[in-house]
Amino acid sequence: MGEKYTSGLGGMNDLKRNQKRKTKSESGRVGAGGKLQKQNERQNSNASAVKIELLMPSSAEEMNAPVNGLATTVRRAKFPICASLGRKSPNNRLLQRPLKSRGQKRSLTESIDPPVLAQSIAEEEPQDGLKAWGYMPGHDSHELGNSGTIEIPEVDRVLHVIPPRSLTDSIVNHFLTVVNFRYNSIYAPTFTEQYVQWWSDRANNKPLSPEFTCLLLRICAYSVQYLTIPLRKSLEFELACNSQQLTERFSTAAEQLSTNFTASNTSVERVQEQFLKGAWLKSESKMVESWHALGCTIREAQELGINKNTSLEGLAEFDIELRRRLWLLLYIWDWQMSAWLGRPHLIDQKDCSFTFPNLRLDTSTAEPNLVSPFAHIALQAMLARRLSLIMGDVLIIPNLTGEQVLAVEAECEQFIEELPAVFRLDDPDLSLDEQYPYYVFQRCQLHVVIYMTMLDFLKPYLTKSPNERETSHDRQFRTMGVDISLKLLKVSRKLFDHEFPINAKFHLVVFSIFDTATILCSAIIHDTNRSLSHREEVMGAIECALDMLHQLSLTTKIGASSYRFLFKLVQAAPVLSQYPSMQKRRRADPPALAPPFVQPPTVKTLHTELSQAEVPNIQLSTTLINSTSEIPTTDDLSFDLDQFLEQNPFETSNQLDMGGLEQIWDWDNLNLDFLNQNPPT
Repeated sequence: MGEKYTSGLGGMNDLKRNQKRKTKSESGRVGAGGKLQKQNERQNSNASAVKIELLMPSSAEEMNAPVNGLATTVRRAKFPICASLGRKSPNNRLLQRPLKSRGQKRSLTESIDPPVLAQSIAEEEPQDGLKAWGYMPGHDSHELGNSGTIEIPEVDRVLHVIPPRSLTDSIVNHFLTVVNFRYNSIYAPTFTEQYVQWWSDRANNKPLSPEFTCLLLRICAYSVQYLTIPLRKSLEFELACNSQQLTERFSTAAEQLSTNFTASNTSVERVQEQFLKGAWLKSESKMVESWHALGCTIREAQELGINKNTSLEGLAEFDIELRRRLWLLLYIWDWQMSAWLGRPHLIDQKDCSFTFPNLRLDTSTAEPNLVSPFAHIALQAMLARRLSLIMGDVLIIPNLTGEQVLAVEAECEQFIEELPAVFRLDDPDLSLDEQYPYYVFQRCQLHVVIYMTMLDFLKPYLTKSPNERETSHDRQFRTMGVDISLKLLKVSRKLFDHEFPINAKFHLVVFSIFDTATILCSAIIHDTNRSLSHREEVMGAIECALDMLHQLSLTTKIGASSYRFLFKLVQAAPVLSQYPSMQKRRRADPPALAPPFVQPPTVKTLHTELSQAEVPNIQLSTTLINSTSEIPTTDDLSFDLDQFLEQNPFETSNQLDMGGLEQIWDWDNLNLDFLNQNPPT
């Protein structure tokens, strides 16, 4: 919209020569009356041209057509319109009509120009009519086609947010080599090609793809949330802002550009950037917003037909594989967020049949036994599908029978036995961890998800009195729940050791510790007859969870909220607060801030090979956790815990500020409302 459409200057020279010839040939025949008639014609022509300038061109060809005469650009409602001032234009049909016909009615046999609306409708593709009615891809009347790229001037308005090439390269390189392995929503080789081409187009002042530009901004926003310490310091120094401001700046620009896209013109890049938006919101503890973003992403994917195996004609195997991977990501997110947030499924579970990706995209001839980096996602989806077959039409866990719960737990155990060696729960194959460090995180993530899934079906039996029996399996389920909770906290500790402090924003780090510890607290409180199995070990696990949440409270707000709640819950229940180790507990002083910043060496670009010192070290957190005094923090991530506890007293759930966790975790599920009236002893 920012371009000015002007007519060519060659037509003006031809017009002048024709005017001279015409003047010489007609000079002897034209009198005073003829001069007056020509003057009236010129006035009428000018008047008509002024009216034309208020009309929008019916097509791009009409806008670019050369007009004989002086061209100017008239801006009306920010749309550039080419208006012709001067003599008649051969392209202007209204000015080509004879003078004598003006003001007269047309006969039925006279040629009538087609209206602009009718012409535009005639030029539309047949598929556009189907889109107007909202036919989904895969319908008998719908043939899926490429949406194409729409040039949007909003791209120019967000380009200033993207840092210089060298800094952007470092952010993107960190995403592709570290952060992307969390979900593998982006295929690195093809994205790298597009990324290099994008910079080339920008340098040559060529139109930039709005979809890819938006995707690039989402990647930058998500990558900045998980920067290594050296890279974070480098970017903060070069850009004169902290990492939180930088990630929010990227996200705001992406959101501004994303609002220009329409649902009827979607693409794979749109689905990817919407997914990364949801991931970014999760890391910012905006769980409800992330759930809504997931809904938008699912609808975008369905609009492309990614959820079905139809309309795949003309697509390469590579494109089909990427589509199936994207749908698998959306499926497990919907499954997990529905279970953890207690929200309805966004994907119809009764009509959900899809083909799993074959994972051959990542096969290596040199290492044929190498497990795909997407395998941990595919395994989670397999577990979800197997459990959904057992649950049938039951969508609420408390409505399951005892036999169904036993079947679910048995299926999970069978799934654990079938895990690949690199992901085994007991004695996993660690030989590839050094060369492929992403296996460490993926293994921890998968183990946490498995145990959280198993515990989810046993929570109702841990958060009620053992005297309130509903099935003959209640006592067995309580014992199973305690065993799985203890195992879950052990694998959560491994995930914590790996992620803290750099990746402390990852929602699963905090949630797995906090949710399991609060469930165990409820089990202890309801265990009035002291019949709970492994009672002493449970108390020690709660103490360990408090230690981990205390360290997380020094780096993230959601960690501070979680620690405050669990600490106050323990203090409110005498059965917990009177435990010897709890009585001896003293809150540690907040650690000192990081040492003064020293300017780092120049950051290399994506085109150069990083030195060993600059390669992001995914094991960095394990060396920093041994001493809390070495934990680096920034002003935007550190808190005064004493002030925080004072301003947020432990009262009722309605007055409790969970800093975002209240959207994931339901206080009512603990059945602890009586704490505010008659605390148990």
